[in-house]
Amino acid sequence: MIKIVLLNHIVLQQKNNKVFNMKLSKFKKIFLIGFLIITIMLIPIAIKHKDLLRDLLTIRISNTIENTNTEPVLAVFSFDAPQDSKLIKPSYHLRLKLSRSTGLSFDEEILNKFTADNIPLIITIETWGTNAINSYRKNPMNDLINGKFDNAIKELCIDLIKKRPNVYIRFNPEIEVPYKRYPWQGYVQEYIDAFGYLAKLCKKYTPQIQMVWGASGYPGALEYYPGDHVVDVASVIMKSDSEMKLEVYPKDYPLKYDLIRRLHRMRFLDKPIFVFGSKNIAKDALDKGMVSEVVKYIQEEKNIVYSKENYIRPNPIDKDTIRGNIKIGLYDPNDFLNNEPSISIEHLFADFENINNGTFEGRFKRVIERNHDVIVTFEPFRHHQKEYDAEVLKHVLHGNYDEEIKAFYKIILSTNHTVYLRYAHEMEIPITRYPWQSQDPVTYINSYRYFMTFIDSIPENVKRVWGPAGDRGSIEWYPGNDVVDVMSIAIYGLPDKNITDPNMQESFSTIFKRKTWRLRFIDKPLFITEFGVKGPEEYQTKWLEGAALVLRENPQIIGVNYFNMSDTPKAWGEIKPPDWSITKETLLHFVATLNK
Repeated sequence: MIKIVLLNHIVLQQKNNKVFNMKLSKFKKIFLIGFLIITIMLIPIAIKHKDLLRDLLTIRISNTIENTNTEPVLAVFSFDAPQDSKLIKPSYHLRLKLSRSTGLSFDEEILNKFTADNIPLIITIETWGTNAINSYRKNPMNDLINGKFDNAIKELCIDLIKKRPNVYIRFNPEIEVPYKRYPWQGYVQEYIDAFGYLAKLCKKYTPQIQMVWGASGYPGALEYYPGDHVVDVASVIMKSDSEMKLEVYPKDYPLKYDLIRRLHRMRFLDKPIFVFGSKNIAKDALDKGMVSEVVKYIQEEKNIVYSKENYIRPNPIDKDTIRGNIKIGLYDPNDFLNNEPSISIEHLFADFENINNGTFEGRFKRVIERNHDVIVTFEPFRHHQKEYDAEVLKHVLHGNYDEEIKAFYKIILSTNHTVYLRYAHEMEIPITRYPWQSQDPVTYINSYRYFMTFIDSIPENVKRVWGPAGDRGSIEWYPGNDVVDVMSIAIYGLPDKNITDPNMQESFSTIFKRKTWRLRFIDKPLFITEFGVKGPEEYQTKWLEGAALVLRENPQIIGVNYFNMSDTPKAWGEIKPPDWSITKETLLHFVATLNK
């Protein structure tokens, strides 16, 4: 009997083992298939970001100097003296990768090749840190500022550069591109501080060297500009590695137009501009003919777009010397809060359709009847012949819409109230919500100027407003001091339209600092012509309280205008548009905080 039981137990155990092994084998197959699928999916990503992966896995044991052939200096341009622009051939380019507090490691034979003083020698200094993974997690430029690399820099200057002329030191290139190809990318103030520290150190030992600001020429580059006092030469890179990984801005411009756009982003700098090549373009892609064509283009626009007025820097604003009370306004088409005593200005939008059918004129008259000033944003679209005119900026310039513009001016000039006139707003955002977006900046500038100078003399009560959103690269579209009385930005809490949680919104202060920094080269009063926050009333009240605290401490601000309704549904696709509307109580709390 016992034998039978044991035998049955053994048979059962064998069956269980067989079932277990089958399940294990099945699990292994599933795991293997899953692993293969994931691997196959990751291969394209690994190929696309192979350089980044290589740098992440590199452990650096010394400060190395290497010869680089992938980023030659192709040409130099100047807005101040375009006739001095020319090709540069040949040039030397070395790369110093800082990682340790020790001295330098280099091949003497490499350096012996660079003895011809008449040939420019560019030395690109990069802060990598010992282990790149850690460097990407923590800003490696702090090590430079804290003196970790002082000995290496001293050795570079005293033992290698010595008294050699024609030496240019470039620091941490592609700084402004929002892609973590390099560990130093994305740090604004830290980069500015580190550049200043490096410039002072290098000039101490080798005063003849020239400091090169190593931007790529990507939109928003000037946010990272260290200052006229420490920069001798600016630079751009044709199709840099970092930006080729991004999809936000076009990457397939023809080479000449690509070069013009990059140089245009440097137009506020009275500095020579080096044009660096990259492995993404041929070394001979830039020739004398192209240089001549670009120079001709600059000279044609030199009186306005590339005027020397661009080099004038704003004076610091003394909080106690300017501005009275901040004007408080609303875009409130349903008139929920327009009659509140604290409201002194209202926002209207004009386009070809509501000018032609009389709707705009009726709205304008009602605002004046309430004894309010007016912000008028002129949106050049919705024409009965063409709802969406992708060439509208050019067509305005060519006079196609003169009748509508003439009728518009007749309406706004009928009052003595202050009219803040904003034309083709948020032009810098790289989308096509409006037909004037994603257009050539010089075309926009000329169209803006045509519109603002349409009548012979603008009366004192009409203030011309240049109105970017305040996004990356907005300064590219600045039309000139002579046609701008006030600049404006828009501040909405949502940093991304795909974010629906109100608690994920940024504070007013965070957005304000970022956007006003982008406009730091422009010396004009600031009107926040659109701002808003979504969410529960308690959240909105707290957010607006923080906004009021920021506003009353910034003398540059002359007015704010709240967007008191839901946003346009079409702009949000399938997502429900945010509702920025606030209650009377929230408005009163904001006003009280602002006026404390």
